[in-house]
Amino acid sequence: MAMEMRARESVGMSEDLTRAIAPYATALHDAFLHSHCSSCFRKLPSQPPCAMSCMLCCSVQYCCSDCLSSDCEVHSSSGECCFFADHLKKASPSYVTEGTSDVRASLRLLYFLEMHGLVSSDSINRSSRIGGLSTIGIREVLEEGGEVAEMILKGSMLMSSARKMRTQTSVVFSNGLTVEIVALWAVMINSVEVQISDQWDLGIAVYGPSFSWFNHSCFPNASYRFVLAPSNEDYVSDKSEYRAVPASKGVAPDAWHAWQFEEGSTHALGKYGPRVVVRCIKPINKGDEVCITYIDLLQTREARHSDLWSKYKFICSCERCTASPESYVDFILNCDFRNLNSPENAFISLAIEDFDDILQQAISEYSLGDDPKACCAMIESLLSENLMGDLQQVELSQKRHILHPLHHICLRAYMTLASAYRFRALESSTDGFKGENSAVSFKMTKAAVAYSFLLAGATHHLFLSERSFMTPLAHFLLSAGRSMLDFVECVKGERRKNVSQAKFSFASCSASSGTRDSMQYHQFRSTCEEFGKHMLSLSLQCWSFLVQSSPCLEKIKNPIDFSWLGTAIFQSLHLSEVDSANLSCTDGLEIFTEEQKGCILSLAICCITFCKYLANLCYGPQHYLANHAKDLLEGIPKHTGEMCKHMND
Repeated sequence: MAMEMRARESVGMSEDLTRAIAPYATALHDAFLHSHCSSCFRKLPSQPPCAMSCMLCCSVQYCCSDCLSSDCEVHSSSGECCFFADHLKKASPSYVTEGTSDVRASLRLLYFLEMHGLVSSDSINRSSRIGGLSTIGIREVLEEGGEVAEMILKGSMLMSSARKMRTQTSVVFSNGLTVEIVALWAVMINSVEVQISDQWDLGIAVYGPSFSWFNHSCFPNASYRFVLAPSNEDYVSDKSEYRAVPASKGVAPDAWHAWQFEEGSTHALGKYGPRVVVRCIKPINKGDEVCITYIDLLQTREARHSDLWSKYKFICSCERCTASPESYVDFILNCDFRNLNSPENAFISLAIEDFDDILQQAISEYSLGDDPKACCAMIESLLSENLMGDLQQVELSQKRHILHPLHHICLRAYMTLASAYRFRALESSTDGFKGENSAVSFKMTKAAVAYSFLLAGATHHLFLSERSFMTPLAHFLLSAGRSMLDFVECVKGERRKNVSQAKFSFASCSASSGTRDSMQYHQFRSTCEEFGKHMLSLSLQCWSFLVQSSPCLEKIKNPIDFSWLGTAIFQSLHLSEVDSANLSCTDGLEIFTEEQKGCILSLAICCITFCKYLANLCYGPQHYLANHAKDLLEGIPKHTGEMCKHMND
């Protein structure tokens, strides 16, 4: 009885498929309860008028009287206020430290559904749904026991206790499940993390069928973004038509009732709270299913299935997961280096599990132990010993598994190393490269640039064969570009206005092309190819400098073109004779020259501009990622030195 969403009409890429959908329930994460508004999720004002709080529990804050008045009934009547005031203190310390947003969102969800007559015992017993939201898998979770089951039982007991304080009766269904257990599980598998900046997830939100019925795919054709509801009193509900509609067989009438309720009464869902908008990232034909992704796509099939089963209790059967032979990206993410030249003779090794354990231990050293130096040493030792290089055949045969730069272990390693080196650079110096730790700071910052660019380049390679990778690529491009800007700025010890640099204009990337409601797919491919060629050309001029004195990075001939790895590598960027010659030459200058500074700055601008282009397409021009890229680009003067030639020259 699974639901799905299908296109009402044929749509081109970069078009919104839904209006701004209001949530059923929301909850800030515990860490943001005293810094953000519990109603609209905006940051609390630091100047008068000051924030207001609930007078009874003092645990939730509001940015204005409108937010207070719109949320106070839900906060009080749902039992959330009692939860904070009386019952949270009785919970075990371990439960409290793990966060309470799931329980609080569940209290709010249950109150909302009960108030609108959307709780049906028949729907829960027969179709495993509450208010149209899936609750599939709850019986299996409780029967299996374990940590998740324990959390559900503890959380539901807290919910029941808080709700009884509001004179509400607890409902037990024929299968023995309580309404609190069902609601909490519905939140756990239907809620999404709300991210409205590039820093942290502020909290969670649960949306009705118009969003929750979008299924998962490992090759999605849509993405979603969050928008904050207007803060003015003249708010008008968005009544634009849905371009994706539900389709299913044998679903209980109550589920359809939930859809019809949401579609016909948007304003009743609340004036505030973060909205969600679904947007297509590929052309979609009329009647095709529209899918988003629930998980990180840069994982192997086994890891994705494990992730989906542990969180949502289903096994994915999308095009990518059922492909035979496996898709190119899954082959690349998991294969041994020796298979890149002979894919028909697959080399299988169990050593990858050992690599994954080492990597996870290093990440824990960094995130939990606050020891970035130990983290870098551990991961770079792993890469130095197991990443392919100039090994003799006898050495190749002795190794259990040989990594290559596009392997999923390496991608996770680059991500962690870029962050750890950035942190170490900030620790080592606060005055550019002029202080006593200038040499250390220079080395740390350069390594952060190299690893962040390598991560973006590897993801770009996967993107060339599967366009749904544009969403992680946009994020990694911004991170790489920002690291490069910081590096050039620190090298100069001055603001960027004195750096010799240039702006480019992209023939297929005019100011308007990324903001139109629809993009011609061939134009999109052409523009992405131009960006790729330009990043490749610039990387050939500065990569050898960035990787100097790093045994791991020196094994990487180029971070954009990976054709040197083997015959199995997908090739989309065709090198000129000059670029081919430069790629074969690995010797670089040891001195950081003015030309290299200009080249790295030009590369930074290219990465950020590419990020902005992709963010406009997959999220829309008002998304925080596009705005951040725009702010970075506007911080670089247009005419402060010699202009680079047009990329097509």
